[in-house]
Amino acid sequence: MDRKFPERAIHLDFHTMPGVYDVGIDFDPEEFALTLKKACVDYITVFARCNLGFAYYPTEKGIVHPGLKKKDLLGEMISACHSEGIRVAAYFNAGLDHEHALLHREWCKVNKDGQVAELQSMGHFFRKMCLNSGYRDHLLGMVEEVLGRYPVDGIFLDCFNLSPCYGVECLDGMKKLGMDVSDEEQARNFCWLMTERFMKDVKNLVFGKNKDAFLYFNGLPYSKQPTHIELEVLPTGGWGYDALPWLIRYARTLKKPLFTMTGRFHKSWGDFGGLRTEHSLLFDLYNSVANGGTCSIGDHMHPRGRLEKEVYSLIGKVYSRTKELADFTLDATALADVVVIEPSLAMVPGHDCDFSSIAGASRMLMELKYQFDVSDGKGDISGYDVVILPDHVYINPVLKKKLQAHLKKGGIIISSAFSGLDKEKKRFTLSEYRISFEGEEVNNPSFFSAAGEISGGLPDMLTAVYEPGVSIRIKKGARVLARLFKPYFNVRSWDWRHENLYTPPEKDTERPALVRCGNIFHFSFPVFRGYFNDAVVAYKTLLGNCLKQAYEPLIRHEGLPSFAQVTVTSQKSRRIVHILSYLPELRGKKMQVIEEPVFIKEAYIGLRRQGRKTRKVYIAPSGEKLRFKVEKNYIWVKLSDINGYRMVVFE
Repeated sequence: MDRKFPERAIHLDFHTMPGVYDVGIDFDPEEFALTLKKACVDYITVFARCNLGFAYYPTEKGIVHPGLKKKDLLGEMISACHSEGIRVAAYFNAGLDHEHALLHREWCKVNKDGQVAELQSMGHFFRKMCLNSGYRDHLLGMVEEVLGRYPVDGIFLDCFNLSPCYGVECLDGMKKLGMDVSDEEQARNFCWLMTERFMKDVKNLVFGKNKDAFLYFNGLPYSKQPTHIELEVLPTGGWGYDALPWLIRYARTLKKPLFTMTGRFHKSWGDFGGLRTEHSLLFDLYNSVANGGTCSIGDHMHPRGRLEKEVYSLIGKVYSRTKELADFTLDATALADVVVIEPSLAMVPGHDCDFSSIAGASRMLMELKYQFDVSDGKGDISGYDVVILPDHVYINPVLKKKLQAHLKKGGIIISSAFSGLDKEKKRFTLSEYRISFEGEEVNNPSFFSAAGEISGGLPDMLTAVYEPGVSIRIKKGARVLARLFKPYFNVRSWDWRHENLYTPPEKDTERPALVRCGNIFHFSFPVFRGYFNDAVVAYKTLLGNCLKQAYEPLIRHEGLPSFAQVTVTSQKSRRIVHILSYLPELRGKKMQVIEEPVFIKEAYIGLRRQGRKTRKVYIAPSGEKLRFKVEKNYIWVKLSDINGYRMVVFE
């Protein structure tokens, strides 16, 4: 088998209600495969068994869809695709199987209220399957059946759910392990143990049959994936445009091949009549290759079995564009000199984690054009110039040692609000923090005023802080960069006569809003979550002023708008700068749309030399040479007429 990682994939849904009576009636295997080939597709995930629990092959283990008119739809798809050199993964839903749930209620998870069917919420997940029941052996049997019958190139298992199960099998299993069944966290951990056991069994089945197969467990941690990472991020399907930037910058640090799975749908999965614009899809694909990934597009085939010509005409257009870039994107490694740490990324899914701080940090750094990775704190951080701890990163002993080593070599730390404290929230863990923690901030709102070199670009007035953080005092060795002011009253407070709706600033609290302690900058308020929630440009300006004081970034620029994204990747003897100029526009109440690229007439990019000699700079893939000049530690080029995307190669 060819283990070369897919470059242009399709994830093909086929979740088909039992009332559909003509499933696969129009399916033509040759037409199916040729449509994919013309669209430049080299890998596809197709359906062995759908969310409803129906199989699309002559299974002896499961339930064939009652309306299936083709005896072996799966087999014909695999054979036809292989004849055109397209590799195929077989899809199974692991978390959902409504047909078998109806036959075997004991295979369903039981929630804390004793329900096996949450009819009050409905949706896909109103029934959830339990991997500590007979369902586990049933699903393993179907996977083994497909592996034995078909030469599949991969297995994709979907919709893992780690909510606790209180069925008798799980309660007994917890008790045998000495776990407290009344502790929801322990019940969740037991579910994870059962999931890990299932993953191990699947890996043994898959790799026992084909050691080069691709295997993916969708919904489980990226760090646990055995062969690669598939980033399911449909920006118009519920994820939004702020998800991919930080997710891909985390995934790319795990040193596994990855692709971004977006969708062709105007809204989300199963939107049969919805089709995104060409440039909205291009934006997603460019975003992936500019961060060291490859591409996947989600589709949903009509039950009769024919791919939509208009959909694959569009996919062919956008995939032909990324195919032209392959020489400069394949095996490219993303470069970064800043790392943002978010420990909750290492947690088992199912916990209620608030990622607004990491999303805010990502947006600020992208708009400022800094090159950054996102880490769960478990990996090596020694290669970064700047470490950012956004809002609520408590310091454990392992992370403490890494941060101490980082400071010792001259690195910068930027932290905010509760970050830097021990997990008991009593004190700042590192002695280099020359500030004392005095508890949570009592004023809401508050205001800050910056002075001197840190105030550049800020309005000459007090700037509002809409969410309280921590109260701090400086010690010897710390310098106040911005002061904190209090209001006359806290917002929405009540004196039994009036609700305080109008809360102007009253006076200086004589406490800092921003402090510098050597190479540490600390904001007293949650500046990153604040930016994500309230988009206060002054917060970004203040962060940018700190970074300007701290070090020489990988990229400098002039003339690029804030929404333009810049990333840097590396291949052997060359570095590649990617510029994306698109702006998702809010249309109506909640739909973000990209209809066309944003044209940039002229801009300048400076790439830090990093001890490298540059012989030439050119635009890829055209090869058009660019004049460049070296100023101090940067190689500068002028760019003209950027229309959505530009790739600049420094060689």
